[in-house]
Amino acid sequence: MAKGVPVLGRMTLPCRARKTGPRSFRIILVQGLNRQIRRMCEYLGFGVTGLKRLRVMNVHLGGMRPGQWRLLSDSELSALKKALDQNNGKQA
Repeated sequence: MAKGVPVLGRMTLPCRARKTGPRSFRIILVQGLNRQIRRMCEYLGFGVTGLKRLRVMNVHLGGMRPGQWRLLSDSELSALKKALDQNNGKQA
């Protein structure tokens, strides 16, 4: 995964993966292709029985349950806008 994995006819961007237990990994993606983790794991011969999203960019999800939502803090919103502007070639 650190060098990228072929998914849907193209290579994924490199991601960080660390084994956290005998049957679990922590994976940090820099892109979010459809079912990317499942497809990368399948390519490498691993089955996926469950996924847990911990954070989206700078927004930590904590103990939120599926379907639960919350308002962004001012600092989270500012950081997201800055990251999006930089990604679009603009200066914040």
